[in-house]
Amino acid sequence: MSELVSTSGYAPIVASGGREALQKVEAERPDLILLDINMPDMDGWTVLRQLKEKGLTDTVKIMMLTATTEIGTDIFGLQDVVFGYIRKPFNNAELSERLKDALEEKVKPPVETKPAVEEKKPSGRFKLFGKAPAQKEPAVEHEGMEKAKKSAKEYDLRKGFAYLVRETKPTKSFDIFVDQVTHNIQGLCVTRQHPSVIRKEWGLEKTPIIWLSNQLGKVYVNPTNIGILSDTIIRFVEKSGDSIVLIDGVEFLIVNNDFEKVLRMIHHITEAVMEYKSRLIISVDPRTLNTRELALLERNMEIIDALPSDQTKT
Repeated sequence: MSELVSTSGYAPIVASGGREALQKVEAERPDLILLDINMPDMDGWTVLRQLKEKGLTDTVKIMMLTATTEIGTDIFGLQDVVFGYIRKPFNNAELSERLKDALEEKVKPPVETKPAVEEKKPSGRFKLFGKAPAQKEPAVEHEGMEKAKKSAKEYDLRKGFAYLVRETKPTKSFDIFVDQVTHNIQGLCVTRQHPSVIRKEWGLEKTPIIWLSNQLGKVYVNPTNIGILSDTIIRFVEKSGDSIVLIDGVEFLIVNNDFEKVLRMIHHITEAVMEYKSRLIISVDPRTLNTRELALLERNMEIIDALPSDQTKT
C-alpha cells in the first residue's frame, strides 16, 4: 500500500495497527487516512469512532479499505465522516484515481467579510460532502426510528432478554418486532429476505435493515463474515440504548459457516443484549436443526412457540 501511494505521487505515513494509527494521526495530521477494517489490535470502526470523538475527522478525509462490503456505517452514526470505500483487491490505477478524487478536490476560498459578531467556523481544509456542521439545531427524531403508534404494545418484551421464536416462517418474529419498533424502540433487522420486500410487507420505513447476501452494498453483509456481522449488531446495541434486534436467517448463517460458530456469535450478542438492556428476537425453524443443536440454541432464551400444534414436537 505504501509503495502504491508513493507511486501515485503522495507521501505515505504508515501505521501497523489501529492504536499506532491514532497516535500518528494526532502527531502528523494527514490529509487522508486509508483505514482497514480488519486489524489485529483494534478494528477500523473503533478507530473511526475514536477519531470522530476527538474531532480529528474535521480536518482529514477517511476512506475505508475492505475485502468484504460497505456495511451500514449509518447505523453507528459514522457515515458522515467516511469519504468513500476501496474494495480489495485493487490495482495501482484504481487507487491512484481514488486518491486524486479525495486529495485534489478543490475547496472554494472563503469570502473575505468582516461580520459584526465573530462567528465560530469549522476547522479543517476539507468539508465532508460539502456541508459544514450547524452551530446548534433543535432536537430531531432518532435516526432510524419508526413513527410511534398511539395504541398500546401487543407484546411486552423484557429488557435484557433474548427470545427464540419457533416457526416455519418468520411471521411471528416480524409481528413482534414491528410492534416494538412502532412504540419508540430503536430496531435493527438482520434478514435473509431483501430489504425492499421487508419494508413493503411490514411497513418499515426507517428501521435499519442488514441483508445477508453475497451481493455488494452498504447494508449487505456476506453470511461468511460472521465476525463483522456480530460486531455490527453489538455496536448497534451499545449505541442505541432502548433497542431490539431481529435475526431472521440463522439457518442461512449455519449453512455458510457451521453451527458452533453461529452459536458463539449468538452468545456474544446475547451477552451484549443483557448488558445494555436491549432485546433480541431470533427466528428459527426447528425442522432445520437436530435435537442437540436446538437445545443449545434455546439455552438461556425465552421460547415463543409459533408452530402449528402438529409440529410442536421435534
